[in-house]
Amino acid sequence: MTSETTTINVADTTTPITVTTIHCNIDKECPIKYVTVYNDRAEITRSYTKQFDLDGTYELILDGFSTYVDQNSFHVKGGTGRATILEVSYHTRYEKVQTDTTAAETKREQIQKQVQDLDNDIAQHQQELDRINKNLNWLDGRAKHLMNNTEKSDNSLQQTEQFLDFYYQKLKTFDENKMIEEHKVKSLNEHRETLMKDLNTYGSTLSSTVGNEHREVTILLNVQDNKCVVNIEISYLILNCSWKASYDVRVISESKLEQTQLTYYGIITNQSNENWLNTQFSLSTATPSLSGTPPKLSTLKIDYKRPNYRSSSVDYDRLSSLECKAASMSLQSAAFYHRRSATLIPKLSLGNNSKASESMFAIDENTDDVGVLVSKAETGLSSTSFSIPRSATIESDGKPHKVTIGVLQLESKFTYTIVPKLSSYVYLKATTTNTSDKQLLAGPINVFMDNDFITHSRIENVSIDEKFDLYLGIDSNVKCEYKPVRKMNEIQGLISKVNHEYIKHETKIKNLKTIDVCIYVYDHLPLSSDEKIKVKLLLPQDISKLKEHSTASISTILNDDNNVEWKLLLKAKEECKLPLEYLVEWPKDKQIEYKQ
Repeated sequence: MTSETTTINVADTTTPITVTTIHCNIDKECPIKYVTVYNDRAEITRSYTKQFDLDGTYELILDGFSTYVDQNSFHVKGGTGRATILEVSYHTRYEKVQTDTTAAETKREQIQKQVQDLDNDIAQHQQELDRINKNLNWLDGRAKHLMNNTEKSDNSLQQTEQFLDFYYQKLKTFDENKMIEEHKVKSLNEHRETLMKDLNTYGSTLSSTVGNEHREVTILLNVQDNKCVVNIEISYLILNCSWKASYDVRVISESKLEQTQLTYYGIITNQSNENWLNTQFSLSTATPSLSGTPPKLSTLKIDYKRPNYRSSSVDYDRLSSLECKAASMSLQSAAFYHRRSATLIPKLSLGNNSKASESMFAIDENTDDVGVLVSKAETGLSSTSFSIPRSATIESDGKPHKVTIGVLQLESKFTYTIVPKLSSYVYLKATTTNTSDKQLLAGPINVFMDNDFITHSRIENVSIDEKFDLYLGIDSNVKCEYKPVRKMNEIQGLISKVNHEYIKHETKIKNLKTIDVCIYVYDHLPLSSDEKIKVKLLLPQDISKLKEHSTASISTILNDDNNVEWKLLLKAKEECKLPLEYLVEWPKDKQIEYKQ
């Protein structure tokens, strides 16, 4: 820290004021007190404490801020009743330092001589290339001339053969020499580019002065008493740093408790060029990168349609039709993806006639004795902050640093989901409510079953007290077999002929586990888009038919997406069959197609 005294004139006074300037480096004398990390930046809070022996006006110049600092975000507070902050400013200063250029000058001259020699070599090889190209052009011209005059000479065939031998040998030689010369020119040019880069480096070093960039904050402080201790806090936003959420889900099979252990992590990355040393941290769910101002809805006007002058070379009706078709396909794809999501599964009562209402999976009751240090959640008006209850050091090296936000013990209902038409795998799902005091951000999940890694999954944003689904991978102890589809077509009707297509197939499910399971199965029932196309569901219609060869408890509905949805409670070591039959009827002179 250095200090100097200067005299300045203040605009609203006529008496010059003596100002003592104090320089200090923020890393040495203004340590970081607290860091709040957001999804794309961080807020740094530094503290500065100094005792002023004499009253007066002081100019504190804090040096060493990163180039990623948001200069409009500085906020200074603190002081005591005996000290007042008069002004705060942020600026960039360039310090010019004299350098010794003797060695750089010598090296520059050496590089210049090498570049000059290279230029001479490149010119010689380029001249040789030009000569080779001229010879090749002469050979091509001679060959064309000979071909055009072969009919005028009696010895045309013999002359042609002799010329072809000569042409082949010369062409081969010229091509080889051309390849060698081109390779030499390319190598010399690459070497020249390297030397020019070195030459530019030494050229910048040869400058008589070199400017070092300094980001500084100046605080003008008025101290009104002797022996005054001033505490100041400087906070600012800095970019090129962030945090993101990550999770571990652990469940224990064959247990009596319906719980899921969700370990909530925060992955912090710092590339801000400022090291955060022995500092308190908090992670905020706020998103400052998004605009806080809602969009403005403009006025919707209606007017008469104006004539559209179309070019005869473009079929605009066809383009419009194709666009509508593409949009329809996109909507259908989106709806199909939505049908596969957890929102498809309805809220049905499991009933009390099956052990499947008991837990299939739970957290291990014999947990380790070693505790985990977790964060404290502080919920604000529009976001939540997770305070990490320990000091940590995160350097500006770009390496991810993992902290534990919390270990959540959540009650869950475990079910299985099967979409046999698309996949024969059986997917385990935990339906859970976030009963913790922590908002869950979107992030990847590592799923562990019985302490073994199973799969990767993902969680979306979940608010407090919100229900959400966790997909826990594939369970090979529940089998699904999708029988081939059988179709039968016929034409019926005496006067008005119609096409009939009977579609029938079956899904076989077997529970190899030692506990009962609850399974949801989904399959297509086509939805007609025309009143003349009729679809009639034949099976399942009578639920009693499904129970003839199975001990499973089954219920069936047609959900909002017009898909058949079975819910079955399948006992341990049992199997069941789910038949699906439907009839499609349409006019004889028409053809139909199925779209997803």
